[in-house]
Amino acid sequence: MTVLQKLKILKVINILLIIILIPVLSIYLLLIIPEYAACNDTMFEGEKGIDIWGSRIDCDPESRAFSQAFFQMFSMAVCGISLVLILINIFCFRLKKHL
Repeated sequence: MTVLQKLKILKVINILLIIILIPVLSIYLLLIIPEYAACNDTMFEGEKGIDIWGSRIDCDPESRAFSQAFFQMFSMAVCGISLVLILINIFCFRLKKHL
């Protein structure tokens, strides 16, 4: 496999990951983080929090645990995809440098 073929494959993978990252990142920033931040740890059971969009969030322990798990899962997904994109771009840069 030549260097140009490797570069083309890496560019396709890069574009696909960016297409995946944009909706995941928008869901993460616009829905998951505000809901997670609405219920802080100092609230009592049964209280309702308000997110940045003005929606009331039920802050009982089960929904808190679910939102925390969802927040952690999406955080890992966003970090993982971003790390792979960074590594692909570094590898592409090094391949172009050798041409």
